[in-house]
Amino acid sequence: MMLPRWIPFAIAFWVIAFGILRLRIATRKELPGDEDRPNFRKGGYYARSKRSHAIYGVAYLALGAYCIAMGFGYQINFISSCMGNRSAQEAPAVKGGVPATVVKPSASPETTE
Repeated sequence: MMLPRWIPFAIAFWVIAFGILRLRIATRKELPGDEDRPNFRKGGYYARSKRSHAIYGVAYLALGAYCIAMGFGYQINFISSCMGNRSAQEAPAVKGGVPATVVKPSASPETTE
């Protein structure tokens, strides 16, 4: 089943936007008067360190780039590239110069009619 061409681009837009948000959170500066005010950003999503926000931001940007590549028709198959050469895995076994999957025809059986 093929997806419409605009769906990977729409998903990529939102993923990249979220990655940029994470990078912005990672690079935000603390203002001098912030320690006097109550900080409501100490829990949940904002409780992570700046480094982890930066790592997640870069990961989201990479996923967004992958979605854009998929939108243009580029297919990256991570699993088969980790397993080795695919053509070597799918090649039939060879016995004596003849592939093992080829069945040699036996003598033709006599048919009674």
